Amino acid sequence: MHAKLLSKQPDFMLLYDLARCNANLKHYDLAEESCREAIKICKSKAVYKLLAACLIHQNKIGDAIEVFRFSLRLFPKSSQLYTTFGKLCADMNFEDDALKTLKAAIKLNDNNIVALYELAVLHQKREEVEDAIDLYRDILNRGMESASIYNNLAMCYFYKDKFVLALTCLLKARDVDPTSAETLFNLGLVFASLHQYCSAAIHWKAAVVFTNKTNNFVDQEIMTLISACLNVITNDDGTNI
Repeated sequence: MHAKLLSKQPDFMLLYDLARCNANLKHYDLAEESCREAIKICKSKAVYKLLAACLIHQNKIGDAIEVFRFSLRLFPKSSQLYTTFGKLCADMNFEDDALKTLKAAIKLNDNNIVALYELAVLHQKREEVEDAIDLYRDILNRGMESASIYNNLAMCYFYKDKFVLALTCLLKARDVDPTSAETLFNLGLVFASLHQYCSAAIHWKAAVVFTNKTNNFVDQEIMTLISACLNVITNDDGTNI
């Protein structure tokens, strides 16, 4: 801020750095102001992206969409801008716009892993499971591994009642991130579907340990599932344990 006051004329890098600092401090209104000043000097992809992010944080979604649309007219070959805009559309449940935008990002850069992943998530959300599976497997074949990719792929297989494939993917997800409550919970679901109630209870108990403690309702639901498993195990002759 002091540097801005001392500057005799507007300086693009100074304004951009100031915007980034304010954004990091979560002073999004001040960051927005600096971004808009910087754009008057130089129309930069980085500034437009930061400006859109600041607007989203301020819940100015309509303004953010307009910023993305304007920036894409300036930079029509930016796969990264298309990706970020596509994710925003998906988050706002504008699914058709998200689909079109993410596909445009991939067309510009077929190695855009982020766009491929977001498109896979969107297909999964729309219950277009085969398309989602193909995309997740494509990402894995490119050498990109993460717990979320394995977890999402597993739930696609679970949706198709392919429990062994789902279990295999979830175990890989657990290897990548043993503390993922989502993975542990889903492992419980698959084990329960395979009538392996002891294993299901163990993984659900582990999920409780790593679940966000601000969500007590989730803990209660998991504890209900664990109780149901323990009742089955107690009344069983041991063949399912």
